[in-house]
Amino acid sequence: MLLRDEGDIIAETLTHLLTWIDVLHIYDLGSTDETWNIVQDFAARDSRIQPFKHEPTVYQDSLRCIMFDQLRTGFAEGDWILKIDGDELYPVPPPQFVRERLKPEEGMVHLQWYFFRLTTDEAAAYESGVVGIDEDRKRSIIDRRRYYKVSQYSEPRMFRYRPTMQWPSTTHWPYNAGLLAYQRIPVLHYPHRDPVQLTRRFALRAAMKARKAAAGDHWNTADWHGELVDPATGVAHGAKKDKLEGLAGENGIDTGPLLYWEPGTELKEVHLHHQIAPPMKRLAQRITHAALLPILDSRRPRYDSGYIPELISAEDNERIGAACAGAADNI
Repeated sequence: MLLRDEGDIIAETLTHLLTWIDVLHIYDLGSTDETWNIVQDFAARDSRIQPFKHEPTVYQDSLRCIMFDQLRTGFAEGDWILKIDGDELYPVPPPQFVRERLKPEEGMVHLQWYFFRLTTDEAAAYESGVVGIDEDRKRSIIDRRRYYKVSQYSEPRMFRYRPTMQWPSTTHWPYNAGLLAYQRIPVLHYPHRDPVQLTRRFALRAAMKARKAAAGDHWNTADWHGELVDPATGVAHGAKKDKLEGLAGENGIDTGPLLYWEPGTELKEVHLHHQIAPPMKRLAQRITHAALLPILDSRRPRYDSGYIPELISAEDNERIGAACAGAADNI
């Protein structure tokens, strides 16, 4: 897990993860809220929570390769390794998913995002004081955010470890991580929780963009109000502009109708499979992954032990944190 400034949700996330993980390694990129203290508290009470590092660092997807390199001696062949975010929950626990939905030859799994959104009406209720944020945060995020979209977007989320695999700092994911599974694992994604959290999030994004952080086009929105969804139309504000911005400009994320998860009912699963290659290419992939991976691994670039990510000085990080807090104080 890469983590920064998720103090309003990380306790709920960790509590959920502890229902199924074997161990969770956490690299905090310089949180200035209560996030790191919460992680330390959980670690003191449960040894499966393993704080890896707390260091102000400019976000890059490839940062996970540092953890992989330093921790891989503790992995056994066949272990499943997940990329986990601090604002996500798994309605189907990954151990169950592996047992029930994967074929023996499959070694990598993409996610199926259920992207939960903050609506214009909900934001107005917060900003007018009808709903108090501090009191509302005492409820589970599952109860607070009920509107969502089924994302067409797909990305790797878990892979099965083999000792020969390589993950250099130039890639976001290990080379030849495994034969891609037909099934995607469902993930409940909650990046839009309330106005205070969003204000802090967007202020942090602006600071990280100034430092050339590598992230998607969804960072290209200056005002978080552009990500709010109109519950009547299902359209985000950013999608109403001539030039699509934020999630509206990302391929496959802000697509389809806005749906509502009725309390007390099961979340209806969807099963999208367009991540799978055509039959002949799929057959070639199966043959390659069954017989040639150790040979391919030996020819891939290895992790550069001299790799140092771009760091942020303690003074600059404090200024960034103060700016984020100050922006949120004005809500």
